[in-house]
Amino acid sequence: MGFFDIFKSKKDKEKLSHLRNLLAVAVADGIVQNSELGAIAAIMSREGMNPDELERCMKNPDKIDFVVPESDNDKIRYLKDMVALMMIDGDIDDNELKVCKLTAKSYGFRTEVIDAMIRDIIIEITNKQ
Repeated sequence: MGFFDIFKSKKDKEKLSHLRNLLAVAVADGIVQNSELGAIAAIMSREGMNPDELERCMKNPDKIDFVVPESDNDKIRYLKDMVALMMIDGDIDDNELKVCKLTAKSYGFRTEVIDAMIRDIIIEITNKQ
């Protein structure tokens, strides 16, 4: 955590943690695609994040604390973002899936429902295309 992070709100820290999680999905397969970076930029814009935070997070991901979202709606929205990012290149990599599952578990979702949640999100995203 950087010095100025002590002045950030819990919500800002939560968003930064989500950015770090998205980057973890993007790098999990060993290749960061431009389409993944574009999706991350769109999510950052939706969340009202400063573009400088992406560079900061890419350079020092270990300095970004993991923060569990306070609301269930945010937990689900963030998980949906991660699954959509995992699907963006048309190939669901096992390492990307592991990152999504670990994050879902860290959010407090029960292990026995995580696979079904991710499957339902994949179906939802596929049906919107």
